[in-house]
Amino acid sequence: MQTNRVIRFLAGAVFSVVVGLVPTPLWAVPSDGDSHTVTLAVFSINDFHGSFLADADKGIPGVVALCHTLDSLKQAYPYHVTVAAGDNFGGSYFSTVTEAALLPVMFNKMGITVSAIGNHEFDNGQDFLARRWAGAPMRPAGWDLTYVCANVTDSLGRTPGYVSPFAVREVKLSPTRSANVAFVGLITSSTPEQTRASNVRGLVFDGRYDAVLDMLKTARGFDSVRNANVRLLLTHIGTRMDGGKAVWDDRDAAHLEAINDTLYHGILSAHSHQPVCGTVSQRHYPVVQGEWHGDYIGVMKVQLDTMSMRVVGAEPVLERVPLGRCYTDAEAQAWNCLIDSLMNSTRIAGGYPLGRVLATSEVLLTHDRADKHTFTELGTLVCESYAEAYRRAAGAADGDVVVGVCHYGTVRAPLPKGDVRVMDVGEVLPFSNRIRTFRMTGAELMRLVEFGLNNRRYGRMQFDGLEVLADSADTFRVRSLRYVQPSGKRRVEIKPETPCVVAADEFMTTGGDGYPTSLFPDVEEIKSDLPTTTEAFIQHIERLGKVHGDPDRVRKLFIAK
Repeated sequence: MQTNRVIRFLAGAVFSVVVGLVPTPLWAVPSDGDSHTVTLAVFSINDFHGSFLADADKGIPGVVALCHTLDSLKQAYPYHVTVAAGDNFGGSYFSTVTEAALLPVMFNKMGITVSAIGNHEFDNGQDFLARRWAGAPMRPAGWDLTYVCANVTDSLGRTPGYVSPFAVREVKLSPTRSANVAFVGLITSSTPEQTRASNVRGLVFDGRYDAVLDMLKTARGFDSVRNANVRLLLTHIGTRMDGGKAVWDDRDAAHLEAINDTLYHGILSAHSHQPVCGTVSQRHYPVVQGEWHGDYIGVMKVQLDTMSMRVVGAEPVLERVPLGRCYTDAEAQAWNCLIDSLMNSTRIAGGYPLGRVLATSEVLLTHDRADKHTFTELGTLVCESYAEAYRRAAGAADGDVVVGVCHYGTVRAPLPKGDVRVMDVGEVLPFSNRIRTFRMTGAELMRLVEFGLNNRRYGRMQFDGLEVLADSADTFRVRSLRYVQPSGKRRVEIKPETPCVVAADEFMTTGGDGYPTSLFPDVEEIKSDLPTTTEAFIQHIERLGKVHGDPDRVRKLFIAK
């Protein structure tokens, strides 16, 4: 009952904000000294990843700061529409274990009814996408979400039922005049490598983005886009700044650069977790991207001639969301009440609440996603937990070669110094994948390690228990491996025929982050009843009780003279 009252309060709060933003004297106020021009602002939230909880140490402003900042922008720009650019949830343990229950509440509060699809929208499978929180107790009455994506189809070339290639939203400029804003969606063609294979089975992600947009013009209903006053691409495809210039960050960037259509006025991008503001592609479209976790709100300030109802200019702007600011108003209290309710009521396997303290850490353990061609203590600790989960289940001896491995991007947050709670450990590994175990020979393990060392696009594979001797030129070539027993008492050379067991997160074994599935042959899988990656890490940290900093953990790659 308390939760329902809070949701009703937040729904009322958004109504009062919207009413306050469009008082009669402000109808169609000219801007920039032009008597016929107004500014229509399109606000974009990208790569939020369910980061509802504010955490200044992790650089996360949180839902309260994000909503307050957006409300302020709406007051500054009374003619506006707000959309999301994908990866709205996923990548956050709190979001995962609560099934992103707060997202419909937040989107309803913000007025978001259109979103691009990101790779993490597939984290819970296509059925979850199709339901869009239908029946969820926190879903506000009357709210719905349209996912837009023009370049995803099934094997027969049909658009899945849970997406639309485009959507149009109306923005009132006066009691008698409106502007229509059209959004055409695109998703990165690398999506199959960045989500579980089973979650996108049967789908095709077309990287010929320019051709897709050309073909879309013949689609039924496209006249609603063509006739819209403002037309934008809403993409979960990454951009980045390079020498002060915005560029595409995608394996099919050539097809993005080739987009040269006068139909579109700008681009709202996402996925690369970089703050971007500039122009892109050969037509120099204005583009904006707000990093991630709600660090920024992207704004496309569109200048609209109210006589012709045509766009005469578009300017991308990044608005920073304050970090570490304390809000005490009624709306902030309502959000905190909802969050506290979920924190107290949500239980993980074993019955632990999210706030339970598992251990203490003497140091802050980081894992910088921008510095992805390295080993980290935290990555090693994660892999250690996978191997330990198998050892305990199988009763493996100290001398048995059991190696835990994970892809670099699975670690999403640092492990804090001081008390370490269930929530803290979960945020390190929010995806909670299956641990799969495989029999390998020493030669097969060497091939896996060599690929992982040279994974330039997605980052270096993390592992535990191995020391690697390699040649280094443009690529690493592994010469030999030594196994460090868990007790630390012995180092044993791994010969080509040495029997080994590899414990890996499921994502990388099914093609994730570019790992060939041939490195993890199904016929060699050991069927084991193991905890998930996140559960294994939680159990491992609790067993340790105290986490020590140990630089020797990352001294595992040695270059041959």
